[in-house]
This record gives sequence, structure tokens and C-alpha cells, in this order.
Amino acid sequence: MLNDRHVRDHPDEVRAALRRRHAGPSAARTLNEWLALDAQRRAAAARRDELARAASATRDGGTDTIAARTARRECDAATAALEILEARAHRLLMRLPNLPDARVPNGAGPEDSVVLRTWGELPAFSSAPKGHDGLAAALGILDLPRATKLSGSRFPLLLGMGARLQRALAAFMLDLHAARGYTEVAPPHLLRTATLEGTGHLPRFADDLYEVRRDDLWLSPTAEAQLVALHAGETLPEAALPLAYTAWTPAFRREAGSAGTATRGLLRQHQFDKVELVRIATPESADVAFDALLADAEAVLQLLCLPYRTVALCAGELPFASQRTVDLEVWMPSQTRYVEVSSVSDCGPFQARRLGLRYRPAAGSRARHPHTLNGSALAIGRTLAALLEHGQRSDGTVLLPGALASYLPALSLAPEMR
Repeated sequence: MLNDRHVRDHPDEVRAALRRRHAGPSAARTLNEWLALDAQRRAAAARRDELARAASATRDGGTDTIAARTARRECDAATAALEILEARAHRLLMRLPNLPDARVPNGAGPEDSVVLRTWGELPAFSSAPKGHDGLAAALGILDLPRATKLSGSRFPLLLGMGARLQRALAAFMLDLHAARGYTEVAPPHLLRTATLEGTGHLPRFADDLYEVRRDDLWLSPTAEAQLVALHAGETLPEAALPLAYTAWTPAFRREAGSAGTATRGLLRQHQFDKVELVRIATPESADVAFDALLADAEAVLQLLCLPYRTVALCAGELPFASQRTVDLEVWMPSQTRYVEVSSVSDCGPFQARRLGLRYRPAAGSRARHPHTLNGSALAIGRTLAALLEHGQRSDGTVLLPGALASYLPALSLAPEMR
């Protein structure tokens, strides 16, 4: 959530920032509505305070006079009206996205994002490389038709060595991140509305999430939500920061794109596994935390020998809660293009403010909101898909990287291993 004082004092600056992130006319209307409502709220607060003073002045030695009762009723009514205005203003402010960092490139779409660097050599094949879905089906480790029978389209069903490879990748990533100082968390997968409001997934993305209405719970769209919200409502000592958490969870999202190569196989599904990283840091150390997150995600790709590039998202491509995001995109040989496998974001104090998360720099000093940062390291389905495509051989086998040797019984997948 944006700082209400900043929005009130610098509305033109906020308007310009919303235009830069191409937030659209709805965001502009929301801002104008909030400014008008905030003026009403401040006037109502002044009126309530005036009535409270009048009610106090009518007390006559503690005697409950008619004038005192009238003054109290007027004050109570003004307080109730103020609470309604405050709630409406809060809901409006929750709908405004984070504002772009000054370092974020200008632009509206993917073509305006900036490639920062590439890593690894692109593979050469003697014939056209096969897609991971065809490879996995031939190996007997992926059965999308049966997944559709169970749950509908865009759900995974990994079998045998496919399921084991998914588990191996998760363990490999978690072990790597634990060695780099992250605390592993096994969180719940159903979340309260307040949790997802705090992280910015609600109300903006309600149509993209799976809701369990009977219990007012939602299936987690990403472990970012659980890890960022772990300390909601708390005031931490500065000495506790930075915090670093990692978790392996399923993620559930309704949005899955239209049919085509961008959604084939494991590339875009309603349910997918992911290892998530979250750091909570002071504003002064947020850049260091961001660079660490990015390096930790890149380390996974490098150890798995997967070529990738890093891309600074332009303002129009930023996630709702992010003020700065860099994507990691892995090369997919069958599609001759890069596919996002991780997004590393600095959300500034945006989520912390919504969650009531603070830290105190020193005893007796004023509490501040920390920065929350997150990144996938990595999306397991897409990583698995990339490994299959890069490891394919002309005889139908798939060779996996040596980094997984201690997690699998063999590094060569063959059709007879069904």
C-alpha cells in the first residue's frame, strides 16, 4: 500500500508514476476518488474532534445532563461516520499499485524491458530439438491426458522418474538455499483473505485465484504470500534483520494464458511447484538483499548448466506490488526463445505497510516499515522442462546435470525406465 501522506502531499508525482507504469484510467480514477475522500475524511475527523471537546465541556461535575447526553450522541455519530470514510479510503488505497523505482526502464510491454546479461552457451542439435512435453511423454514420466481426466486442463501429472525428478529438484534447490543462509519453511497452502490482501494479491487478482468460500480461505498463488506475511502485525528489532526464508510449495492460479507453444506441457499451468525465496531488509540494505536474491536464483541455473538471461522489466510490466523486478529467463531449445523461470522483486515498504510489519532501529526510536523482497528459485515445472530439452539425445534418452547426482539413482532417463 502506498504511503497515504505521500499520496496526499504529492498527488502529481503519484499520477506521473502511475502513468509511467501504464496503470491505466482505472488507477487514475481511484487516485482521484481517494484524494476527494481523504479530504472528506480529514474534515470529518476535525468535526469529530470538535464534538468530542464539546461533549467534554458539557460534563458538569460528572452529572449526566441532557446537554451532555446530546453531545455524546453527536460525537458517537460523527465517530461512526468517520470510521466509514476511513474504511472506504483504505479500500481505495489498497487498489493502487506500487510506484516504479527510478532505475526501472520506461515502457509499456515486454519489448521495452532491458536485457542486462546472458549466461551460458546455447546448445546445438544435429536435428530439430523436441519439446519437453513430447520427450516426457515418450519417457513415460508425464501424463497430461490423465491429469485432464482428474482435474481438467492445465494440471500436471508426473509419474515415476518424473515425480522423482521434481522432488530431486526441490531438494537440490532447498539445500542450496539453506547453505546460503535461508531458513526453510513448510507453510500452510490455504490462506486467509487478510494474508493475501497484505501481500497485494487481493483484491486486485481475486479472479485469478482459487477460493474456498465456505471457509473464507484461498489456495496459495505463491509461497511469497506465506513467507512475506509470517511477521504480519509484528515490530521486529533491527538486529533481527535481514530475514531470509525459503519454501517449496504448490502454487495455484486460474490464469493460464491461451493455447499455444507458450502454454504447452509444463510451461503454464493452474497448479505448479515452486521454490520461493523471501528476504526482509531495512531500506538501506534492500539493494544488497536484491542482489543476493538474484545471485541465489542464478546459482541454481548455473549449477544445472541451463543457459539464461537476466531482464530488467520496464515500468509497464512490473507486478502489482513491485517497485523493481528482474526476470531470469531460461533458454527453451524447442521454441528457440527464452522463457521466464524466476522473477526477483523489491516491493519496498508496500507489502509491509499493508501487513502492519515494522522494525525498530533502536530502543525508543520510531518504528519503520522494512522492504520485502521475493524471487522464485526456481519454478520447478519450467526448470524440469528446460532440463529435458537441453539434455535430450538422438537415441531418445535424456542426460541430467551432475549437480543432481546425489538426488537421483541415475542421471540418464530412458524410455525403459517407465
